[in-house]
Amino acid sequence: MKRCLLLPAIVYAYNASTPPTKIITSNCTLQRFPPIYANRVHFFSFVAADLYHLLGHALRYYRHLGLDLKNQGQVWVHNASGPVALEKTLVYLRRYEIRYKVSNEWSSQTKREAANAFLLSLPNDAWLVYPDLDEFFAFPCEVLEIMDQGGLLSGQMVDRVAYDWHLNSLRPLPRAAKITNRSSIDYQFPRSCRLTGGLLDTNVNKYTLVPAVDANGKRLRYINAHSVACGERRRLRHVHAQKAMDCEGVSIFRGPDVAHYGFTKITIPVLERKLATYKALARTSGELRHRDAVEHYRKLRESFEYCPLTKSFQFTRRARRLLMRKRYCDPLPPHLERDYAPSQFCFEPTKAPRPRPTPRPSLRAPTAADAPRPSLKRKATPAPRVLARPDDDDPPDD
Repeated sequence: MKRCLLLPAIVYAYNASTPPTKIITSNCTLQRFPPIYANRVHFFSFVAADLYHLLGHALRYYRHLGLDLKNQGQVWVHNASGPVALEKTLVYLRRYEIRYKVSNEWSSQTKREAANAFLLSLPNDAWLVYPDLDEFFAFPCEVLEIMDQGGLLSGQMVDRVAYDWHLNSLRPLPRAAKITNRSSIDYQFPRSCRLTGGLLDTNVNKYTLVPAVDANGKRLRYINAHSVACGERRRLRHVHAQKAMDCEGVSIFRGPDVAHYGFTKITIPVLERKLATYKALARTSGELRHRDAVEHYRKLRESFEYCPLTKSFQFTRRARRLLMRKRYCDPLPPHLERDYAPSQFCFEPTKAPRPRPTPRPSLRAPTAADAPRPSLKRKATPAPRVLARPDDDDPPDD
């Protein structure tokens, strides 16, 4: 007997080829998938190696939801910052025993092809959770009934921002015995803002759980980060609407918001790397989607400025005023306001200092004049070296 899903919902259609979307209005959030459902849910993500601290928080979060990362997960790692960051990333992946592949290339096409290859390898009764590393999906308590009906689950991104409006470093997740509320990622970034959808006017819809096939057995494929298609791959024009093209016998349910932790210390290098990538793609291809991506990342980059007082980047005064005036950010409860130190801002920000370039090795043969001359100054006694705690970068024991 087929189970009926009775949910209070608002229904509206994007177009004739996309099923209507039903908004789940209940506030109940699933804490953990039951094993009988978790055995059918698979995990895939494409991550940058320099976000290894964020990777520790994300893997722990999804494993606590009941996902079997060891047997039903795969992560692709973009080697963007050299061997040191890559090795720290692999430490976390080996700790959680999750399969991984290393890629030296990154683009939206590379991500899409890797996700589709993993999705096509799954059995017909499988489901996929495909987040970016900085996206923490939440699932409604009705997700089990949605899976029984073969529906698609989506959510809208809500950006998490630090209390002092700075792009702060993400503290690594300590071992399980030392974890407190203050070490959690949501405590480090307590503000909930609609920066992506409000200030930048960008698509914030994300599919949080999709089936491998639709009701007629046609395979699902991602056509971009926010839309899917059933059957043969189709190219979708750059639109803000969330699509499920040619999917038959399925419904789309909108569940809880997606926490987006995309504004940390590493945000500026990642932004500049993406901006350079899409500029090169726009020059070579001239496609509208690449030019739109350049405009999006340029607009986002202009929302930050360097503060020499705190030696970090901060939201510009204009961005902060706009976020608060248009109420894109939810007010913090009074008890949380008392937990944080007053914010320090630079009202005359400067350009960020550039790192010193590495000197190139000389190709000529060394001579006697190149030998270092003995110094007549008395050398100072070096201070004792303090070693860092061995568990600073280690994944937690759960």
